[in-house]
Amino acid sequence: MRDNKWLKKVAQNIWHKYFHDISPTNDLRVKFGKRARWQMGCIRQGRQKDSPSIITINGYFKNPVVPQYVVEAILAHEFVHYLTGFSSSSPRLFRYPHRGGIINREMRRRGLEEVERKQKEWVDENWKNIITNQK
Repeated sequence: MRDNKWLKKVAQNIWHKYFHDISPTNDLRVKFGKRARWQMGCIRQGRQKDSPSIITINGYFKNPVVPQYVVEAILAHEFVHYLTGFSSSSPRLFRYPHRGGIINREMRRRGLEEVERKQKEWVDENWKNIITNQK
């Protein structure tokens, strides 16, 4: 079973490989959350500007049957939110976090298009079985 230590290591690898040009503006943490049927991950920050940003990843991803690239794509997606100023102390670059293909464009620019495509394909083919068979 995967744990938060494993998740932190995966997140560090993704950050160093694809987001190395960004210096975090506040403490950035990752953790597994509860098992959710639809939300794969989220990023939140407390009300204070220097509060940590916390990326929470769906608890279903603790199961090693879920390929690591799925977790990597979700982390990268949340990192894009962070670098565009959503739930970070950086200024917001856009009014809305998903409108206009912001995430897809940034993922492609950073060389993550294939990982994102594979992740979406895997979810489309397997997610129903994951949430049905893991209670």
